[in-house]
Amino acid sequence: MPSTLDVLNWAAMTAAVNEMKSPNTFLQDLLFSDHHTNFVEDIEISTILKAREIAPFVRKNGEGIMVAGHSERFATVTGPNIRIKRPITPSELLYNRRPGTVIFVSGDQQISAIQQHIARDLQVMADLVTNAQEWLCSQALQGTIAYSVADGDVFTITYPKPIGNNPTLSIFWDDATPANVNVLANNHVAKKIMSDEVGLAPTDAICGSEASAALRKLIADGNVKSFVNNNGQVKIGSIDFTTQYSDQGVIYIGEISGIRFWEYSRTASLNGTAVSMIRPKFVEFVSTSSASQRVMEYAAIPDLEAFEGRLFQAERFSKTWMEPDPSVRMALLHSRPLPVTRRPGATVSMKVVSGS
Repeated sequence: MPSTLDVLNWAAMTAAVNEMKSPNTFLQDLLFSDHHTNFVEDIEISTILKAREIAPFVRKNGEGIMVAGHSERFATVTGPNIRIKRPITPSELLYNRRPGTVIFVSGDQQISAIQQHIARDLQVMADLVTNAQEWLCSQALQGTIAYSVADGDVFTITYPKPIGNNPTLSIFWDDATPANVNVLANNHVAKKIMSDEVGLAPTDAICGSEASAALRKLIADGNVKSFVNNNGQVKIGSIDFTTQYSDQGVIYIGEISGIRFWEYSRTASLNGTAVSMIRPKFVEFVSTSSASQRVMEYAAIPDLEAFEGRLFQAERFSKTWMEPDPSVRMALLHSRPLPVTRRPGATVSMKVVSGS
């Protein structure tokens, strides 16, 4: 029969927490589904710079000409450090039971109940980490991750996103004269910017709450269909791709000129303040092509509990330990995620609703 200590072993808890799934992962699944764990604490962010040179021509039987490789910009960043813990009191661990369950006293039943209680606590912490990763992804799309908390960590990570990838519209989607709004022209602007910068095309447009409301109104009032229905460039309805995101606070709006439009108005609490994953007045045009080279990096975790002559290499690490007085067992979850995009130009941030 397994013992309580087997359940609370760091290896068992780490294996469990790395298998837990949380609902708030739209940006992570769509753009940063490729994961990579590092064996060091520092993460290298290399950015491919724009280059579109033509190979030189030589005479017949002429000597080959030496050419340079592609240009990259390198930076080294210490992985952001998420380290959270929760207390597990004796009454919760040994005697607590959920309504409708029998009172257990010993044996397999007690071990099972302890596992369930720890799993619930770990799920709470895993959801918090997932929310933090989703926020990091949303900030990476904007080009800068800035975090500052009194008595906490302070850091800024800047991705070299081209200035031109933040275009300013002359006519916003909430314009007093809706007939003046030209969503197709706005899409073309995003396509041209992304093509010029990285040679890719936007596949998806992620709308903030106000942007999606403005677009829905334009569609409902016929100010989008009216000028494109002859060309068949607007598709309204559901597609199979949406099913994997339906639980994540995202709503599929439709396809306009080959770009899938999504409403992602989900918010999360950051140090007591509600923050939007996508800025309400903005649309983030993104390419999901593998050529955009986005990856979720995880820095190594330094912990003597799992020390084997090197830093611990994993997405998440978990363990428990005893505090003698008052008697309590602490549960900890540690993760060091950082979303990295080697082609920041594969995102175009467009403000489409007026106001600050």
